[in-house]
Amino acid sequence: MNKTRAIAITAASIASASVFAAPTIYAAKTAGTASVLHGGDRELQTLAFTGTPSTMGGADFLRWKDGSLTNNSGTYGWNALIPRDVNGANVYTGNPDRSDNSTPLPTEAAKKGSLKDVFGSFNGYKNMSYIIDGEDNGSWCLDLLYAPGQLLSADANASTIELSVLERGGNSDFNIYGIRADGSLTSAMFVSRTKGGKVGWSLDTLEISGAQDVYGFGISLDSSWVNLKGIRLEAKSSFNGPDIVAVGSAVTVPGNDVPAPGALALVGLLGLGSSRRRRR
Repeated sequence: MNKTRAIAITAASIASASVFAAPTIYAAKTAGTASVLHGGDRELQTLAFTGTPSTMGGADFLRWKDGSLTNNSGTYGWNALIPRDVNGANVYTGNPDRSDNSTPLPTEAAKKGSLKDVFGSFNGYKNMSYIIDGEDNGSWCLDLLYAPGQLLSADANASTIELSVLERGGNSDFNIYGIRADGSLTSAMFVSRTKGGKVGWSLDTLEISGAQDVYGFGISLDSSWVNLKGIRLEAKSSFNGPDIVAVGSAVTVPGNDVPAPGALALVGLLGLGSSRRRRR
């Protein structure tokens, strides 16, 4: 077999192998994960995962500029004030909550909070002491949307983390959907509680009476998840009430896409074949 043909076959094999048919979920790991407390408010700096060198930084958790929460009392937009459960109450299937020691939410006195409070910028970072609390047998749905002009498109590399979710407790499941640019949804991706790993800190909020460890999930998406304007998290009654601390994401701006690592390897091999042919 001549070298040019061998290189072509190898490149084709890499291209084929890099397109994987299912998402890969990595557990977060304490080693390599770093955060800092500002009083009772927590800022994430780096989130690491077991089994991949891919990481996420604090800025990846500030991608969200719009969204909505649907629970058993209605649907609430990004800035809408959502009624809250505090001091052991369990009225709302999903609602904003905060750490006992964190800065109070702006509408604390009214026992309300917004998605912007939980997922928006707090002094320049996403406050990991603010969460969406879910009830054990409750169903709710959370949509998070990127800024206009930003999209999420997964690459074809199974080690690249495109999404990450921090969940308090590590004893709940959840579904993730991609929201396409036209508003349609991808198929549901089930994320089992068994796939998460401890990030190294715990969280005790007003609604519960003790601290629970925070777990992280890093998700390398199926390469068919492209041109997504946002994502949806879903809790079902059988999922044991996930408590969502934060959602991190990579994004792309159409026209400025960076080639996936697998594509770069393929380009390198093809370039090598071309140079060898020229030397002949």
